Amino acid sequence: MSTIVHSLRDYRPPTRDELFAQAFGLPNDETIYVDAAGNRAEIVSAVLTLLNPVENKQQEDLIYVGRLTLSQSFLCFASQGDRGRGCRVVLPLSTVRRVERLNTRDAVFALSISVWHGMQLIFQLNALRFTCEGFCNALRDRLRAHLHAMKQIKPFIASCYSESLQLEEPDADGVVGDGDDASAKLVDVPSTDNNGKPAYHMGLGATFGFPGDPKKLKDKSKMRLWKEYTHIHGRNITLLRYPQFVRLVQVGLPNRLRGEIWEVSSGSILRRMANSGTYEKILEEHKGMTTISTEEIEKDLNRSLPEYAAFQTPEGIETLRRVLVAYSWKNRELGYCQAMNIVVAALLIYASEEQCFWLLDTLCERLLPGYYTQSMSGTLLDQKVFENLVRETMPVLHEHFVKHDMQLSVVTLPWLLSLYINTMPMVFAFRVVDCFMAFGSRVLFQVGLAILKLNGDEILSISDDGTLIGVLRNFFRTLGDSAYPESSEPRRRQVTRFQQLLVVAFREFSIVTNETIENERKRFRHQIVEEIEGFARRSAIRNLQSQGRFSKAELGLIYDQMVEAIYRARHAPKSLKESSERDQANMPIIPADPKEELKEMRIDLTTFRLFLGEVATWARDEYIVSNGLQERIERKVPEQALAARIFKFWDQENCGSLSFQDIVTGLDAIMFSDGEVASTTEWFFRLHANGKEKLTRNEVLSLSESLLFMRSS
Repeated sequence: MSTIVHSLRDYRPPTRDELFAQAFGLPNDETIYVDAAGNRAEIVSAVLTLLNPVENKQQEDLIYVGRLTLSQSFLCFASQGDRGRGCRVVLPLSTVRRVERLNTRDAVFALSISVWHGMQLIFQLNALRFTCEGFCNALRDRLRAHLHAMKQIKPFIASCYSESLQLEEPDADGVVGDGDDASAKLVDVPSTDNNGKPAYHMGLGATFGFPGDPKKLKDKSKMRLWKEYTHIHGRNITLLRYPQFVRLVQVGLPNRLRGEIWEVSSGSILRRMANSGTYEKILEEHKGMTTISTEEIEKDLNRSLPEYAAFQTPEGIETLRRVLVAYSWKNRELGYCQAMNIVVAALLIYASEEQCFWLLDTLCERLLPGYYTQSMSGTLLDQKVFENLVRETMPVLHEHFVKHDMQLSVVTLPWLLSLYINTMPMVFAFRVVDCFMAFGSRVLFQVGLAILKLNGDEILSISDDGTLIGVLRNFFRTLGDSAYPESSEPRRRQVTRFQQLLVVAFREFSIVTNETIENERKRFRHQIVEEIEGFARRSAIRNLQSQGRFSKAELGLIYDQMVEAIYRARHAPKSLKESSERDQANMPIIPADPKEELKEMRIDLTTFRLFLGEVATWARDEYIVSNGLQERIERKVPEQALAARIFKFWDQENCGSLSFQDIVTGLDAIMFSDGEVASTTEWFFRLHANGKEKLTRNEVLSLSESLLFMRSS
């Protein structure tokens, strides 16, 4: 059923609660808390002040006005006027250790909140007293509900490298920082596990080395800056996103901290915290089991970033295998898709297996939905969006592509699918991934547009796809070279082509926002559904072993009805599914294994009932529904065993499901009998005889009931 683009067909505009969860990177089930009286726990205008943990005083540059919201498990704040880009706070309630109301003027309502790391935030609530009291009561209730979760915080944060970073002693150059700072003393977590190894999670790079030269990447300087930032602004699950956070991400993350910042930026760290032990449990439950997905994974393991040393060793390959296999079991509908191995292999350089597992889950479900599916619906949709952005922002370049029939998708589809990892040298690709995790999918489009703009003059001089690929490959090979080699200014000569690329992407294409991308996706969604399903229809008809006596147009109609039935079956009423289960037990029909993966489109009994109801008038009940203003005809699938008999009769392989070929062959025998009584009678006899030469008394009665049912319908 992979040819049905469910993710696009089922799309509906997100609700307010869903938008709230997406904006803060919260788990999907998080919603704004509503008290017993129906009041939402939200302060529209609040002032956030962050205290400096060393000097214990307010910092004027750390004061923001924004919206304060309470969900079931988190306290969230986003600055006003910039959609939270200036300041964004996500505090798990289980990390809060103290809340007190400050002694302020009667007209001012202020709360002081201290968290696990000793960080203290002050929220001034600018609302009516009744609203403020209600918010405080809701916060008190939710904190009490999370008392049990507070005990689980210590072992979890021990898995985060930023916790150990605060305790590390400075090196000979004093780069890392002082290990005796005030906030570090507030945290008492184990730094090693039972085997004496570091308790924090780390990727393969800690063993096999990280890509690039640490000195050229200024890794130690970056680590010092991040230590200073996390000292004041919290760390791991309490990390605050201030303007300095954005700047630190844009200049590149330090190697050892990169995996954790990816987690924090994308929100996957919250999923990992809420599902502790799930990854190991999935692997243990499915140990030794195989599916089509696991077979496909085995084929691609040795083709996953072979240039990196870890994936030339059994240890690296096994690590990659475990993550891909575990996710294929977690998300059975998606399973495994090519290009997923490239992304996971790259993530594993900086993230542990469990971190990578939840990063992949966040990528597939929230950041890039539909990318890693057999239909690649999300990638094709974003490709259409990208082409439209090229047309709007660089019309001359777009006209050149159209004039010479150059397919932009030849180069841009791999960019999107692999997050530029398979395109750029790894040290630069990971800089793009840093920004993507922190700022969203707009980064992929901004970088792609900047690449075309910087190579615009050269592209306008060529007229074929092959030369275009060569031009862009040469550009990627020279990303580390000076962008201005002939400049007389030394500092200008030090600017690399990659730095120039990021400047163009974030400045000249700043108009491309995440909201822009969502609006463009909404615009092209229906068109992509039609294109994908049209291609799938043509492929299915072409691959039929026997088309019977149907024309291609008629086969297309049959296929469309199957697709529609599959889609409707996803939303079928419970009564229809229960009726199908009873018929399966009475026939008996071997039910299709829900865990079995199918390479072709097949339908089960419930879906077949819906399909039959569309192609045969006797297989459906029609009745008129009126509301006094208008009337409409509703269709309902009746409870009758005839549909189940036909299903079993057409299921020649006895596998509990029907393929497109089974449907075509079965319909061909019925629809081209030319109304001959003898052939129709023979077909009915074989339908009820179950392969025997004679009918029993009960089977004759069943045949009579079937004829009577068809006649009455």
